[in-house]
Amino acid sequence: MDGLANVDVTNLSPAQRDALMTQVKQQIAMVNAQTLIAELSEKCLSKCISKPGTSLDSTEKQCLSRCMDRFMETWNHVSQAYQQRVQQESFGSQGSGNFGGFD
Repeated sequence: MDGLANVDVTNLSPAQRDALMTQVKQQIAMVNAQTLIAELSEKCLSKCISKPGTSLDSTEKQCLSRCMDRFMETWNHVSQAYQQRVQQESFGSQGSGNFGGFD
């Protein structure tokens, strides 16, 4: 996102705005993926590996696999719930004439 802070979007054509939005969305997705991997690694490695070594034993492999599966399942569940909440709040505020769907 280098240089995006200096972009004057009012002077961009609709196609340029769309391209800029696509670029921003891709960069946000990349940051989210990096955050997910960092959190997953920190939590699962600290939980499953008590003595770092040159290889993983079968118990550590199984623990890591289960931990990663649970973490991803939870991440997906939270993401879906968040998206639904944002959509509900967006729809609630559009037709009601009030802020955020609240009276």
